[in-house]
Amino acid sequence: MGQIILNKAQLLEELDIVENTLRALIESKGFPPPRKMGAKLFWLVAEVVAWLQGCPNAWVVNVGPEPD
Repeated sequence: MGQIILNKAQLLEELDIVENTLRALIESKGFPPPRKMGAKLFWLVAEVVAWLQGCPNAWVVNVGPEPD
């Protein structure tokens, strides 16, 4: 069974970030660097999920109402 991958555009959309933020996360926050297949860059979903699970709560989206 193959691994699920995301290209850069998909990754940016899923994380709701811009390319500069992605670069900063890779350089200073330990975000998994891209893999390369020929000239194409991609990220393994499993590696991204593992990184997100180890992140502080700042990456967790609060869907409920604002506290009073």
